[in-house]
Amino acid sequence: MEPSPLHIVAYCCNILGAFFLMKSIMVKSPKYVLHELLDFKVNKSSFFRRYVSQRFEAVIGFTFLSAGQIILISRLVAVVENRPGTPENLSIWIVLAITIVALVLLAYVLSRVARIFSGRIFVALVGFMIEKHKFQLVNDQALVKELGRLLHVERDEDEDTVESYTKKVLDAMDFAADADSGTEQRDRLLARM
Repeated sequence: MEPSPLHIVAYCCNILGAFFLMKSIMVKSPKYVLHELLDFKVNKSSFFRRYVSQRFEAVIGFTFLSAGQIILISRLVAVVENRPGTPENLSIWIVLAITIVALVLLAYVLSRVARIFSGRIFVALVGFMIEKHKFQLVNDQALVKELGRLLHVERDEDEDTVESYTKKVLDAMDFAADADSGTEQRDRLLARM
């Protein structure tokens, strides 16, 4: 395939898209974001402004990456279809359709895996905030419910009080034992951040 000006445009779109995607996710560390979410004296309006800006940058990045890839794929399809001796039974459109279906399935599986790991990291970071800042989890029932959902802690509506359910969640986070493996695991995780 001969290089063309469209290839240069496509690669520039990919680089620009990758830059915006990276910028949209690499602005703040997870600890700083958690400080903001747990009301540790931060400016909430600036947090919201940054959030909107990050979302917008992510959309821009995805758009440029998609445009670059569409240009490259369209050039490749044109070259393959015009190549002499292309087998009739192997249409580039069939290969392209199978590839797209496979990529959609792979994206679904990877997003599920990412959701599982992000939940674990979230629980570890909240545990860090509870230990380091003596954050009272019982005061934030929305957070308790989210942690309970992530840790699969069932709530008995008839018997559980706010305090008893919070204790169940803390027990599931391994706060019942002194310096147990849960705390060590959080420390190892946070040391890597």
